[in-house]
Amino acid sequence: MGTGIIKNLKFLKECLLSVIYASEQKCIVCNKELYNDRFICSECREDIKLCKNAFCIKKDGMRYEVYSAAYYSKTVMELIISLKYKNNFDSGRLLASYMINIIKLNNIQFDYITYVPMTKASLKDRGYNQSKYISKIISDEIDIPVINCLKKIKSTKDQIGLGGVQRWANMKDSFKYIARYDIEGKNILVIDDVITTGATAYYCAEQLTINGARKVSILTAAKSRV
Repeated sequence: MGTGIIKNLKFLKECLLSVIYASEQKCIVCNKELYNDRFICSECREDIKLCKNAFCIKKDGMRYEVYSAAYYSKTVMELIISLKYKNNFDSGRLLASYMINIIKLNNIQFDYITYVPMTKASLKDRGYNQSKYISKIISDEIDIPVINCLKKIKSTKDQIGLGGVQRWANMKDSFKYIARYDIEGKNILVIDDVITTGATAYYCAEQLTINGARKVSILTAAKSRV
């Protein structure tokens, strides 16, 4: 049985068990016993520095508002790593809860949710797309549908370690719109885990804009201070 299939089965199992059983009463970051908190202890929660202000990505005459739930601190980094590489779906639920608060706080209006896609090879290797997982949690909470309308068509280098110019060049022409949904005149929210220069999110948003979306906003779990 392939690695991707095994990870997919594990992902489905984790989702099912999370419904049937309560999560272990330990902090998902430091493993400390929890009492009145859920998922995370008060000490680790204090390390999460919330982003209060949106910012814009501007390029080639296009402009996109970007919202992030928190800055990329040690705790937030561990939550994202745990979700992406350790199959810790409680980390995803916690990150999604902060992102939902940002949506409500800023009254972000949109008709559809979508997410930054992965290549088939990367998806097979990991077994799931963490941004898609977060998107579904947000969708269930606010009752706005997730649509799979973007495809990653080019394998790219890991953005970690690349400079700003290199990051933009690395992600250029990496995404393609899938004409599966009618997005003409619609407002769309793009979900990703982390934003640094904004290159990845921008090229996803650009595809939506040139294919008819009226407004595209971006929401991430974390924002790098770089």
